[in-house]
Amino acid sequence: MRIPSRWPAAALATFALAVASAAMAQTAPPAKPAAKPLRSIPYVSIAGDDGKQRHYETNAIPLLFNRACFGWRMYLGGPNRVVSLTEVLTTSKPAEQVIAGPETEVSADKTRATTRMLETVHDGVLQRSWCIIPGDPPGTYTYDISIDGEPRGEFVFCAIEVPDQNPNTDPRDLNCPNKFNAVEYERPRPGKAT
Repeated sequence: MRIPSRWPAAALATFALAVASAAMAQTAPPAKPAAKPLRSIPYVSIAGDDGKQRHYETNAIPLLFNRACFGWRMYLGGPNRVVSLTEVLTTSKPAEQVIAGPETEVSADKTRATTRMLETVHDGVLQRSWCIIPGDPPGTYTYDISIDGEPRGEFVFCAIEVPDQNPNTDPRDLNCPNKFNAVEYERPRPGKAT
């Protein structure tokens, strides 16, 4: 390894420390396996007949009225903070009823709802969820997520009818044509052309 002869003393000391650390790392015992990285996911939870809530990492939503809930979890990193969230829901069929607060604008045909609100990031994670109510349509539900004005991701869910309303339905067994179709956009970095 060649060391430039014109390095300042502080830079040379830092370089020597880095080389010594690398040599020690080669003789150190193997490190423990890294913790599973946090990531962005779609999820579903279902209240069973026994009253227990079962959680699934999936985007297949059984239309179990007043029992199934679904949502998305996005890992943003950084400190706890408040962000400006814009969430656009588009469904392939209109909903019979829409329950929305003043922060949500619903299209006349009830296939698009845009929510703008402040949300809190806890431990680097932002998440939102909803529960299935009678009249929610089967089909594709797409959530486009922007945070602080930047597009950050898309979650695509399949809402699937369950004729017998069986609360023991496992959503992982349902036929979803776009299973796990979720995209997380790379955050633009300062000075990087987009």
